[in-house]
Amino acid sequence: MTSELTSLAYQLYGRQMILPEMGQAGQEKLNTATVAVIGAGGLGSPALLYLAGAGVGRILIIDDDAVETSNLHRQVIHSYARVGASKADSAAQTLRELNPLIRVEAVKERLTDANAAELLAGVDVLVDGSDNFPTRYTASRAAAALGIPHVWGAILGFDAQMSVFWAGRGPVYEDLYPLEPAPGSVPNCATAGVIGALAGVVGTAMALEVIKLLAGIGQPLMGEVGYYTGLTGRWEYIPLLASTSRAASGSGTDPSARTAVSGTDAGVQVAWQGQAPAPLRPPATDWEPATAEPDQYGMEVTWADIAGSPYFEGVPLIDVREPHEHAALAVPGSFNLPLSLIEAASTDPDLGSAIDTILPSHQGRYALYCAAGVRSLKALKLLADAGFSDLYSVEGGIDSWLTSQGQGF
Repeated sequence: MTSELTSLAYQLYGRQMILPEMGQAGQEKLNTATVAVIGAGGLGSPALLYLAGAGVGRILIIDDDAVETSNLHRQVIHSYARVGASKADSAAQTLRELNPLIRVEAVKERLTDANAAELLAGVDVLVDGSDNFPTRYTASRAAAALGIPHVWGAILGFDAQMSVFWAGRGPVYEDLYPLEPAPGSVPNCATAGVIGALAGVVGTAMALEVIKLLAGIGQPLMGEVGYYTGLTGRWEYIPLLASTSRAASGSGTDPSARTAVSGTDAGVQVAWQGQAPAPLRPPATDWEPATAEPDQYGMEVTWADIAGSPYFEGVPLIDVREPHEHAALAVPGSFNLPLSLIEAASTDPDLGSAIDTILPSHQGRYALYCAAGVRSLKALKLLADAGFSDLYSVEGGIDSWLTSQGQGF
């Protein structure tokens, strides 16, 4: 899979690429990643939807069950028209309709110790939304053997649990539940009931953990278990210790490679921040310019003007957002002159000289943009008051530019 982002990708993922923590670099990591989700049921449904929406490049759906009417109140990836159909196929169809840029594979099998290595080859993160203990223990052993993160959740009634396991870096599932319970000894949703919206709360949270792991941002929920009580709407977090004697349990983990965690410092500290984004591809220029109306200080123009008019050919494009915003996602060819610096320069002669160095000509033509067009207009006024002329503010800012990527300019 390639990390190159298309015009449609900018439209689909632009709102999360604007986030400094994500940026283009984080999006490219999602784009090249493979995630396997066990179970297209209550937890798998929201997790799958949000992983597809976020742009995870390849998603494996592992489920050997069929859609039943009783599933639909919580398994929202399916529809009434698909009752009786394969859950894996049904979920895959929904994801393909949601995002045409990703690759979705339906695996109509149950994960077992015999097929895990083959099915999970090349997987970066394993998501366990299964509803039975044999599969949960199999998933844990498989993730440990592959050395990949294992995002797990479980729901019953109004209550839920979730955590991120990672053999060699923190606890595994067997550290929470060392022994597999006897069949029938623990109630399930069919016998004890479950509120449908609970699956949405936890499945979505699981998807966010996956996104964090893949993009290298934030801190994953490792070394503790999140307990959610739907009747109060509260999360509590309980520290979980990684056992050093787990090898005998058959989990497939290497206890000598793990570090025990406990107390308020539970969890493994990892440098998750991604690298600075690479430059974006420039937009096409096969669009007729729109009419720009002058205002008191200059003109407010559109991206169509910038891309389609010879008048703007070679005009410097100035991003007046803050440096962390510019580093996350910027229009190709732009350079960063933050509004905060322009504001400070209006009262500080030394900073004013610095601005003159960045913008060497007071008579030169410059186009300014920000997130949505508000800050660029303010920057335009300040620069005009400082003696600059022939200034332009790009209407809609980078928000509009992201939309424009699918319109040929």
